[in-house]
Amino acid sequence: MTITLEQAAERFIPHEFTIDGLDKWLTNQNIDVDGDSRFFHSWHHYENTLDEANANVCIRELKGMDADCWTNHDNGIIVHMRDENGEPTIGAAFMYGVEEYLTDAYPVLDDTEFSEVEDRWLRDWFDQEKGAKDWEPPEGIDVEEVYRAWLSVDEPTTVGNELGSPDFNRLTAQLAA
Repeated sequence: MTITLEQAAERFIPHEFTIDGLDKWLTNQNIDVDGDSRFFHSWHHYENTLDEANANVCIRELKGMDADCWTNHDNGIIVHMRDENGEPTIGAAFMYGVEEYLTDAYPVLDDTEFSEVEDRWLRDWFDQEKGAKDWEPPEGIDVEEVYRAWLSVDEPTTVGNELGSPDFNRLTAQLAA
């Protein structure tokens, strides 16, 4: 199935798609000599959950459209922006729609993907802090209970602030009470 530039952009674009809008956007992109541009730079290195979740969605969508793109853990998603005739590619139109959506509409492309990424990050952080403090739960208290208490009581989030270390003693005392 062949997809048009308009169909690719309209997957996310929050306004009417125009070729002029795409061309203007392409003019402002940092496109290398091979016609490629990079998005979500270094998303694999835990910059933030938003970029990782959005990059995951883009990779899935771009591959589903057979767009000329690939991932590089140091450079994020690399998308071929213009074909051999200098015309915009399907990948370029899609990324145009994505950037317009993220800028004008909502910072998350897929809430479910974001929730899964954030859940993994929070669990990794909890386990890392548990190990760094060499903490083990007292008899009768399960680590999972402490983790759920941390999520419930402290309501940690990976967006917009630094994650603090869980107060294992406070959480354990609350569970024991």
